[in-house]
Amino acid sequence: MPAPLFHMDELRSIEFTEALHRLHGWIGSQVKATVNYYGQFFGCGMQGELLRVEFLPPEHTAISLVLAGGSGVFLDPADTQTFIGPGDGDAEPLEFRMAYGISVLVEPVATEGDQ
Repeated sequence: MPAPLFHMDELRSIEFTEALHRLHGWIGSQVKATVNYYGQFFGCGMQGELLRVEFLPPEHTAISLVLAGGSGVFLDPADTQTFIGPGDGDAEPLEFRMAYGISVLVEPVATEGDQ
């Protein structure tokens, strides 16, 4: 079942570059990415170590989040609204809302040592 998304009141808008900075801080950590399509019963998720954040040609503004195991997510700031959700410090989840109702929630996964 798709992960519940945050209520609008719990989110605050941030610049894509701030989200990019936070994503770089998660490199080497376990993250979970959940893709949802608002208004439809659709969702998928992936989890793994965030290996790197790649800038995609030709403009090098869109990015690819590369997870261990070959999975990943593509994001383009040109058609993305970026939000940060409630959390503790670096554990604040990021939500990327794209055109046509697609949303990607990226959040760090707590390990046993973090709890």
